Amino acid sequence: APHSVTIEVLFVACLQMLCTYFCNVNTSSQVPGRSPSLPGAQWPGPSISKISGVYNEVVSLLAHMDDQDKGKIALRIAFIAETKLTIVLTVLLEKLQKDEQNRIDIYCVLEKVLQQDTQGLERRLLKKIITLASNHMTETQEARNELKVAASNTLVTLARCYFSDVMLELVYRLELPEEFIFITLGNLSSAYALKCIPFVGMILKVMISMLELVKDSRMRQAFCGVLEKCSRAVNVYFMNWEKCPFPRMGESQFWKNILPLYCHVTSNWLSCEELEVKQAVIKALGPMMGILLHKKEPQNPIFKEISWLLEQYKEETDVFHVTKCCCSH
Repeated sequence: APHSVTIEVLFVACLQMLCTYFCNVNTSSQVPGRSPSLPGAQWPGPSISKISGVYNEVVSLLAHMDDQDKGKIALRIAFIAETKLTIVLTVLLEKLQKDEQNRIDIYCVLEKVLQQDTQGLERRLLKKIITLASNHMTETQEARNELKVAASNTLVTLARCYFSDVMLELVYRLELPEEFIFITLGNLSSAYALKCIPFVGMILKVMISMLELVKDSRMRQAFCGVLEKCSRAVNVYFMNWEKCPFPRMGESQFWKNILPLYCHVTSNWLSCEELEVKQAVIKALGPMMGILLHKKEPQNPIFKEISWLLEQYKEETDVFHVTKCCCSH
């Protein structure tokens, strides 16, 4: 049930965020230009006049993005953020809310800033970035795909230091199918394979509950992308579990959730007329099979699909992913 999944998500995320907090609490208050993490600590940053000067400089740089090299401006703002992170992020978030015309460019600057070490970021700013990007990512206007991509990329970059916070927000928003939530979850699984493992079971359970709601072609492609990339992450975990800080998770915890998804997409989506959907399913089959082959019981459904894959060589299908899928096992 979605509510039980949400409680499970909150529990895991709270544990991970507590660990992150206690690891960083001693260092975050020592970074110039950032708010101290401990109550009662003194502000170590510059005077009010210098703060105002930095604020105005960043505002001025953003105002000239249309007539100057955007890459150089992004680098300049990122350089300022090395010592004045709170001020820079405050300006960028204000502009993201007010400047609809230049949001994509502002997200590119924000992503560049977040590529540096942002440990000790104020919780209010962290929450605001995640909420704002998630909202922009789930807007329904068809013409805003570039904005959704920029917001998604920003969240993936932010997750380097704040993975649990980002993942918690995305899983919370996963109750209904949303293309760019799927895409971002897939990209997180690719970029941070081992970090995503505690969340994989929750993600797959929610995906099982929404199978009948995933109907259009683009949504099915994005859905299969999550299956493919989460399954690849699990296969990486099988080979590198000893590198993870959390207790080892049993193989059955993964294949029990993968099996109903595997059966649904192979039974219902492989026969569809949209070539893009069929290829998305084929790309996901190999990694999913890698998990299911750890199941000790007879694997008749899997071998049935291998026979189907071999049949694709006789049809007008791009066989690259078919070959890749077959050769992986």
